Amino acid sequence: MSETSTRETVVAAARELFARRGYTATTIKDIAAAAGCSPALVMKLTGSKAELFAAADPSAAGLEEPPPAEEPIGMQLVRRIVDRRDNDEPEPWAMAPLLIHESADPAHTRTATRNRYLDAIAHRIDDTTEHRVRAQLVILELLGLAAGLRHLGLLGPETIDPETLITRYGAAVQAIIDNQPR
Repeated sequence: MSETSTRETVVAAARELFARRGYTATTIKDIAAAAGCSPALVMKLTGSKAELFAAADPSAAGLEEPPPAEEPIGMQLVRRIVDRRDNDEPEPWAMAPLLIHESADPAHTRTATRNRYLDAIAHRIDDTTEHRVRAQLVILELLGLAAGLRHLGLLGPETIDPETLITRYGAAVQAIIDNQPR
């Protein structure tokens, strides 16, 4: 295996573990085991744990462009969060605040994460205003949804049908995107 592909394997393993466990609970030894290599090789390829965390960027998965859909953007964004919950996949939106808090440099991580989320959401919803208030409101809605579903166990499938949740919450997000008062 080449050094590049080994590094990619290590970073992918780190991304998964950081997203599931957070910065503090994830060890280099855990990452090495998941990547199938030694802790020494992990350190050689990626530097410190903080540098590996930055390279892994576990919050980035929440910003990936979804495939084109026949539904409004607000519903697409909500659907992705609900689907990740239902498939027991890591939820970057729910983990982002924890990852910021646990990072080696929270102020830097907060600024970088905030800018990355703002840029991605503003682009998706075509918010070109100076302060990108609509994008910020959408981010708040999605952070709240993700945290409520994951950390508090609110609105589980036993309480509300996932499609109903997507439709209702997606409409609230879409109202912000469309700049309509609720």
